[in-house]
Formats: sequence, structure tokens, C-alpha cells
Amino acid sequence: MSYGDVRRWRDEPLDEAERLLRARSDTLVGLADELTDMARPGDWHGEAADAARQRCARLADELEHLVAGVNAARTGIMAAADGLTGLEHLVAEAEALARAHHFTIDHTGVVTDAATATDIPADQAEEVERERERIRAELRDRVQRIIARAEEVDRDLNSVFEKVSDGRVTDGGATTLLAAATAGALQGVDKPGLPGPPPRPEVDGGAGAHGSDPGAWFGERIKKELAGQAAIFADSVGWTHAAKHLRHFLDNSGTPLSVSPDEITGDVPEFRNEVDKKAAAEMRRLAEEARANGTYGKPIPFNSGWVGYYIKQEYSKDWYYALGGIKYAVTGVATVHPPDQPGGEPRVEMDYQVHVFDRYNWDGGKSTDIGPVTITDQSMADMHRAGVAQEFDVSGSSEPRHYAGRVPPPGEKPDLPQPPPDRDDRTDPTRK
Repeated sequence: MSYGDVRRWRDEPLDEAERLLRARSDTLVGLADELTDMARPGDWHGEAADAARQRCARLADELEHLVAGVNAARTGIMAAADGLTGLEHLVAEAEALARAHHFTIDHTGVVTDAATATDIPADQAEEVERERERIRAELRDRVQRIIARAEEVDRDLNSVFEKVSDGRVTDGGATTLLAAATAGALQGVDKPGLPGPPPRPEVDGGAGAHGSDPGAWFGERIKKELAGQAAIFADSVGWTHAAKHLRHFLDNSGTPLSVSPDEITGDVPEFRNEVDKKAAAEMRRLAEEARANGTYGKPIPFNSGWVGYYIKQEYSKDWYYALGGIKYAVTGVATVHPPDQPGGEPRVEMDYQVHVFDRYNWDGGKSTDIGPVTITDQSMADMHRAGVAQEFDVSGSSEPRHYAGRVPPPGEKPDLPQPPPDRDDRTDPTRK
């Protein structure tokens, strides 16, 4: 599947197919009264009457499975149409970004810089080139995500059709055609899945290659023991995440470490407010698109992309030492509903998650005191290069959150779902 294929996709043929299947389903469900009358042959008794009743029961069962299959296909097509609508939005956004910065995206998804500016001052040329490379990378990432989403939509619809064709759609034990239709519709599509986090962001080089200075191994072992004392102190005062991350660095495995955004937003109200503002901004953007494009009532996947945030020491010493500067993103699926009254504000239903990423690394120039031990970026970087400790990725996704209500206007603090309470009794003493 190519980017050009996705760019040509439209949801109108799927909408028409869904309408035809809905009409067929209504016709079949309308036979319910006739089936009921056939199953009660009045005063007719005997073997022939019993055989007729049995034949009628088999016919009813066959019709129930047929109705279930039709409705499974119908809801599968509805979900695919919604998926195509979302893809149309994603393609439009990518194309608009490309045009605004004089890039092109061809049918294979290749991003080309079409700018012809020659009057860039020499002292700005390097900065301009960096910015254009950033935009090029963002466009490439958007193309990759569009193709991945398109393949998911195509795969899901094919899966539904195969299920119907193979007779794997059940009537759910229904005893009426209407109940069979409902049971089939539920099998036509799973609850729309939430988009995952954006691709891993670019990170700086940190301390460089692990083990690139093995000759310093012995001296760095001594520093490692001191750093271990810092981890013990951090744990003793309730900085459990800081201690965990430092120990993982000293364990020298380099394996990724999971972190809970729910814990961070629960412990750092300033970060929670930042996340809520980003989620509200996504709602407003999608509401504007629905108003402009008439796509009310259709689920639209969204992805804010990675956003930088710095957890200050005064916010939470635990998370300051554990992470410091991070990147976060909000992804989800939102359905915008039209205003109840003309000129009113639209309503939105949104299921979403918060994602966090950090590279636990050291690049020199800073130091911090953890209890009686001074930790410098330089000493930690030296340990990484000596091969006695190792930098690693930290990432995680929150539990899904659901919001239903009006779209928060700019400047208003949104009343969004909050994270669950703390999970255990080992907490940072500075938490309020």
C-alpha cells in the first residue's frame, strides 16, 4: 500500500454500501412477524405439524445468522468509513504542512524540498537548514503513520469480511431477528482502538558509545559505588522513582524502563495541567475541522506529537531526579457532535492516553546533590563510556481516559478526567 493509494481513498462508496446493507437488514428483520405466525400453525397437529414447526425453527435460526452476518458487515464498513475519514484528515494536514513550507509528497510517500530561496543571509543558512530538516523529518513521520493507519483500516475490514464469509459470526443466542441484528453488529467491529504513542523521538548523543573507554573501568567502579549510595539515600527519603532509575543505570543493562504517566500527573499538578491543556487544544482543533468539513459524528484519531516539558525540582524532587526533561504526547480518538442549537458549541466524546518518553543519559555540564553525594553529568557519562553503567530509554502510556462534554474554550481550565490515586504507600514526602 502506498501513500498515493491512501490519498485517493474516499469514504462515500463505503457509506453507500452501509446504507444498502442497512436496508437489507431492515427487510429481514421485518420478517419477524411472519416467522412468528409460521411457528404457530393453529389447530394443526400430528407428525406433519411437528415437522413444519421444526422446519420453521431451522429457518428462523438460519435467518438469525444471516441477519447477524449482514449487520457485522455493516458495522465493519461503518468503522472503515470512519477510518477513511480520519485518514483524509491526516493526509490533508500533511499536505497543508508540506505546502506551507514548500515541500512536496509524491505518490510513494517521498518528501522533497521544493524551496528555491536564494536570498538567505549567510549567518542564518545553517539555522534555516536545520529547521527545514526538522520539517522534512516530521512530514516523513506523518507519511509513515498515515500508511500504518491505512493498513490497519484495510486489515480490520478484511478481517470482518472473512469472519462473515467463513460463518464465524454468531447470533449470540438470539431468539428474535432484532436481537440477532444487535449481536451481529457488535461482532462487526471492536471498540475503536486508541492510537499508540508517536515514533521514538530523536535524542541527543548523550555520553556517546557505551564501553568506548574501557581503560577507565577501575576508576569508574569507585564512582559507581558512590552513585549507589546516592540511590540508597534517594530511596530512604521517598524518592522511589529517582532511586529506581539510578539503580537501573548502574545495573548496566541498558534495557528500556517503563514509567507510568498516571503517576507523574498525579504527583506533579503542573504537568497534569500541561497535559490537560494539550488535550483541550486537540479537542478545539478537531471541533474546528468538523465544523469546516462537516465530519460531525465520525471518530477521528489524533496524535499531538511529542512535546517537551521540564519537571522542575520545586514541582517534585523525586521526578526531577528521576526524569527532569521529558517529552509527552496525547493520542486518542475523538467524535465531535454538532451543537444542540444553531450557533451553539459542539460537544465532543474523546478516549485518549498520555505518553511519556525520556532518554536517561548524561552529556556533561551539570551537577546535582542527592543527599550527601554530588552527582555530576561528567562522572555519570564517564561510567557509561567505561562500560560500568549504561544509559537507557524510559517510556510509558497512561490508562485510557474518557471525556464527554462541551469543547473547552481557549483560556479556560478544562475539567478533564484525573489520574487514579497513588498506587502504594511509598510516596515522596513532599507530595501534597
